Amino acid sequence: MPIHLVLPLVFLVFVLGIFYLMTRGRQIMLKVSIALFLFSGIVVFLLYTLSYASYDSGLANTLHAVLRGFFGTARMLVIEHDHEALVDLQGAQWFTESIWLQNLFWFCHVLALIVIQAALIALFGRKLIDKFRMRFGLHREVYMIKGNEKNAFLLGENIASNDNPRQPLDVSRLVVFLIGEEDDAEKIYDTISSFGGVVQILDGNNDFRACLEKAGMGKRSRRRKKFKIVLMPSVISASDDAYRIVIFAKEKAVRPEDLEIFVLPSSEWDREEIEAITQKKEGEKRAYPYTFHITHDIDLITRQMIKMHPPSECHALKFNEIGVASHNFTVMILGFGAVGQSAFLHLAMNGQFVGSRMHAIIVDKDVDLLRDPFLHRRPGLKLCCEMEFMGYDVRSAKFFELLKEIDRADYIVVALDSDEMNKKTAIDIRLHYERAGAGIFPFIAVYEKSGGSQDETQFENIFCFGGQEDLYKESVIIRNEADLLAKAVNDAYTGGKQPWQDLDWFTQESNRAAADFIPSMLKLAKLDEKEAMVKDNLTDDGTIAEILAQTEHLRWIAFKAAMGYLPMSLEEMNRRFENYGGKKNSREHLDFCRRDSNTRVHVCLAAWDELDEISEAYRELARRAGNLKERERDFKNNDRDIIENIPKFLRAAKEQRAPTGVFSKRRTSKRGEIIW
Repeated sequence: MPIHLVLPLVFLVFVLGIFYLMTRGRQIMLKVSIALFLFSGIVVFLLYTLSYASYDSGLANTLHAVLRGFFGTARMLVIEHDHEALVDLQGAQWFTESIWLQNLFWFCHVLALIVIQAALIALFGRKLIDKFRMRFGLHREVYMIKGNEKNAFLLGENIASNDNPRQPLDVSRLVVFLIGEEDDAEKIYDTISSFGGVVQILDGNNDFRACLEKAGMGKRSRRRKKFKIVLMPSVISASDDAYRIVIFAKEKAVRPEDLEIFVLPSSEWDREEIEAITQKKEGEKRAYPYTFHITHDIDLITRQMIKMHPPSECHALKFNEIGVASHNFTVMILGFGAVGQSAFLHLAMNGQFVGSRMHAIIVDKDVDLLRDPFLHRRPGLKLCCEMEFMGYDVRSAKFFELLKEIDRADYIVVALDSDEMNKKTAIDIRLHYERAGAGIFPFIAVYEKSGGSQDETQFENIFCFGGQEDLYKESVIIRNEADLLAKAVNDAYTGGKQPWQDLDWFTQESNRAAADFIPSMLKLAKLDEKEAMVKDNLTDDGTIAEILAQTEHLRWIAFKAAMGYLPMSLEEMNRRFENYGGKKNSREHLDFCRRDSNTRVHVCLAAWDELDEISEAYRELARRAGNLKERERDFKNNDRDIIENIPKFLRAAKEQRAPTGVFSKRRTSKRGEIIW
């Protein structure tokens, strides 16, 4: 092939190679380019300088050689060289006649050419690279984040780096930011370029559906891509966007396991609209069988608080050898805004123990305006806790008198108007306990919106929560690890017959709540996870097993109550059996008799000792309906099954982490729910 054709061909190969490497990892390629440029520049500079210095000696000649060396090196930037000037230079034959040094010289110029191409592509080919990455990239996971706030970028960086920005980026992931026409795309791109993010502008010609199509959703390929779409709190059209996503996914026949939608709704209205999408059915199956994660960022904040400092770990709350608590679990909530309310609900769901009844003291100067709407949505909370509402200002003398009157507090959450007020109040509370000579201090959780990591403060038992760095992580928002155990619970109880994607959001959330409480169950059983995982049953002690089953029942009641459920009487269950409007004697008929997700009532929201009577009444209805399986139901066994199967849940979650992990067939729940 003629030489005049070889050089352009080589150049084209270099360009395409660099372009491909840029699509695989722009930041990595730029770092490599900088290293190559430094190497080639230093080598060429030394060769030039030493060659010119060989011509003559003296200070002036040395300075001349250095300047010529700089000039020759700089010419590499415009793809030029001064090699001809060295060929006839006296004293430089050591360089010009050495084939190895000549190869090194030209090799460095080739490296410089690569660096220049990389720089040009990085500067002028960004949009082209992004389009190529969207359509033809080899990534396996696509994360699409709608929202242009700081927290969205923080989440994107954590996703791209697996929550470790100091480590190399995960090239199997593509993070796409969806922004509006009014947003500053260039500024946003500069922000996300450090972790290889892609910007897509949503306008009339480039709507949500177009972006999904560009990213390859529904495209048939040997390499299946998984899509995870996050709608941030700033997205005012979250419910509309969620609907567009599932409609498009269904049109493109996207597999349910290949799409998850994470919504942080800005209002209760949006949350209920999105929940309705998850519950919509076509026949007996969900119309849009995709996994939804619907949670408020404040809910995630308090969930992290509980995960880091669960009620079962409170220093004053002791448990005897069979798992019975030493006293009532006493909680104080200071500030009953959104954070205080969420903290109270999560403490209620995770602070239920046999021998203990949760006692909550809620203090807020505006409590009269906050209490009634809160209880209106959750009228069943009295089933799981006692509540006292105090209309005090924490800076008043009444509040400090209240501290003196309380015999014991196990968990105090400070969530007032400002970070400074929260910290000051926490210190005042600790000072009160020190003066009182308290040997054991309560957990004091301090809400700090502008805080960083949730580390212990310099004060023992005082910790901060709410930092955005703790919240907007892949492990928190995406919750892959946390959901593994919840999915294991579902798979274990359905024998793998009802996939996770077939469950509506409420049932999935119920699985998560059960999974979240398992560490507390292990503590009550005096086992760690490794010890529990190798056991057939969590405990062989029948007394302990029964106490843990009662604990599970208390936890389930608290979860249902926090979600707005109320108990159903036996009279109501019988009336519903007689007045069922659908097909009589079907499974749906019996389900309707004992529970209703629309009116949020459940017949099992009763004390443990009452479950025998409820089970007997339900079995009679099952006998009349001719359902042999339901005639054997014992509602107490549902809670016993949970305890017995905890080791299986843990093993199943571990198997799910392995690519080849599969589930063995498990015993199904007798309550008729996936998890309660």
